[in-house]
Amino acid sequence: MLIQFVTSERGAVTVDWTVLTGGTVGLGLATMAVVSGGAEDLAWDIRNHLAGVEISAAFRDLIGQACAADGGPFQGTYQDMPVTSLLIYSSDDFIGGLPDEVGGGGVAGSGGGHNLQLSDDAQPIRIDIADDDGVLHELDDSQVLAQDAVINGETFGEGYDVRAAYNVSSSESGETLTTMHFGDPFSGYTIGPVIATAATNPLEPGETLTFDGDQTTNNNELDYDSYLTCS
Repeated sequence: MLIQFVTSERGAVTVDWTVLTGGTVGLGLATMAVVSGGAEDLAWDIRNHLAGVEISAAFRDLIGQACAADGGPFQGTYQDMPVTSLLIYSSDDFIGGLPDEVGGGGVAGSGGGHNLQLSDDAQPIRIDIADDDGVLHELDDSQVLAQDAVINGETFGEGYDVRAAYNVSSSESGETLTTMHFGDPFSGYTIGPVIATAATNPLEPGETLTFDGDQTTNNNELDYDSYLTCS
């Protein structure tokens, strides 16, 4: 009987499985002990960042007013293209305006280090852009206004071309601004003033923004869902 017990293979798989399972559980516990501290720190960093970009009640009111202006966002399509109701800030909303794309003080190729301050009465306005690809480009002649827009006191008519100019970005806050040219039609990708900017995060009146990066938008396009919109 003793020899039969020693040489029998019955139950061997169960014993092996028990040992392997115990080893796996032990390895998992050891891994948790190593990474738990870092995971907790990262969770708090994410929490603090999200808390820092919370939209204030006053800003929500400004968004609501901008989206409701002139009868509300554009409904349907324009020239068979979908329309995005994009919330933008005009150059007049920034003390000293927005930097030019090229020339003295121009952003393109300058290497970053830009400080922008919003005026105390800055507020977003809505423009309705028809586009066939859902991305705000510099090199795209399909981006047009679906209805008239008043920016910096000037009326830009339905059908006006809209072109991205440049991006400025902050590695600390994650904020990106994409500035824009307008034309009828637009001619020359770096010609003409920078009229306004779209923003990826809410901008508060009186806020000072610091950016450590800048890029030309013909290689750094963002889709409309990345920006503040009325959707």
